Amino acid sequence: MADDALPIDIHPEPESRMLGKWMSMAMVIGSMVGSGIYLLPTTLAPFGVNMVIAFVVTGFGTMCLAFALAQLAAKLPGGPFVHADRAFGETTAFITLWCYTFSQVTGVAGVAVAIAGALGHIWPVVISGPPLIAVAIGSIAVLLMVNLRGARSAGALQIVTVLIKLMPLLAVIALVAARFGGGSPVEPLAPVPLSLGGVTAAAALILFSLTGFEGAAMTANVTRDSTTTVPRATILGTGFTAVIYLLATVATLMLLPSAIAANSGSPFADSISPLMGSAAGILVALIAAVSAFGTANSLMLMAAETARTIGQAGDLPPIFARPNKVGAPAGALWICAILSALLVLASSSKNFVSVYVFITLVSTVLALVLYSVCAAAALKLRVGGLSAVIILVIGLIYSVAMFAASGTEVLLWSAAIAIAGLPIRFISRRLNRSSLAAAERPAVPPGSAA
Repeated sequence: MADDALPIDIHPEPESRMLGKWMSMAMVIGSMVGSGIYLLPTTLAPFGVNMVIAFVVTGFGTMCLAFALAQLAAKLPGGPFVHADRAFGETTAFITLWCYTFSQVTGVAGVAVAIAGALGHIWPVVISGPPLIAVAIGSIAVLLMVNLRGARSAGALQIVTVLIKLMPLLAVIALVAARFGGGSPVEPLAPVPLSLGGVTAAAALILFSLTGFEGAAMTANVTRDSTTTVPRATILGTGFTAVIYLLATVATLMLLPSAIAANSGSPFADSISPLMGSAAGILVALIAAVSAFGTANSLMLMAAETARTIGQAGDLPPIFARPNKVGAPAGALWICAILSALLVLASSSKNFVSVYVFITLVSTVLALVLYSVCAAAALKLRVGGLSAVIILVIGLIYSVAMFAASGTEVLLWSAAIAIAGLPIRFISRRLNRSSLAAAERPAVPPGSAA
């Protein structure tokens, strides 16, 4: 870090209010398991066995990137800002976290809308218009209040929502296991030949459903014993989620004929309904809402923590680094919540749907900046031996491939957002230096010439 950078307090909250090992793992699983998993069986049904191979390839690539974050966390405390700063300098560190913060704020807005959408299956009145906006903004307000009570409050909520959101995934796996155990037949996967094109197309659909594995790394500053807890939570949480995704998706397609699954709006509910009847749809809709709520909780915490880290470095206005009495980044939380709420309000525009889908894709690409920079930083800092280097190179290639798959227009917009942070950083540094100089200036003695 350059000499003129402000110091970063890597332990901003009291230890008693920091995340423990289970909360850290819940941050990973809760960030990865969002509302998207509930439609994966529908989107992947036409690909047959290609989907299974795509899961293996995508899961392996994601694990390589998770390995990079885990290795860095074990070597250096302080999270990705410190890792990028040590490897490539403070400007790269700023751009990396600026992009990531923007990505998470947008994600909170999108997932808040998904909460209302899920509840709309039970109460159709909230599926659109002002009621949808009210539910989405109300969800953001509740999450703000939870996070203002500190990281441990958010972590406790995360554990509860993770346990709830895993219920339908484990249920379909149990149903298929029971069928196998009882000798009952299961539905075959779609009769589609294995091909490179099929695997690639299926991988593109799976690609972004496995993001969120950085949850533990992004909250390392508020995690106890982070150099041990974060690597373990990152690897175990990512591996567990990838395996559950694969098993739950395949199990659903073994319970539902592929032709039906491909047109189902709620494949998990449809596959469980023979056991639970009409109550399955209501139950899965409620769990989907809880799942989205838990994901939004982790996104808000990560957005605020990254914004606080940038603020502590002097690259954002001082309000972003300002904690409340329990050590939570109150200024960053309020600003991130307000920005997310404004994005939700913008969704009421008639032409917003197509624009918002595009913005969501841009926000996902911005998160890829973090993945690629951390993989490159792990290589430069030589965090492991030859086997680690091979894994890191694979992860870096994988992240570059994800960039290429996003398209030129999305990449250009993402680059524009990244560059837009530089003038904000310049102004913030001037303001922070002026404030610091004023605070350190000695008082003028009474009666002096001044």
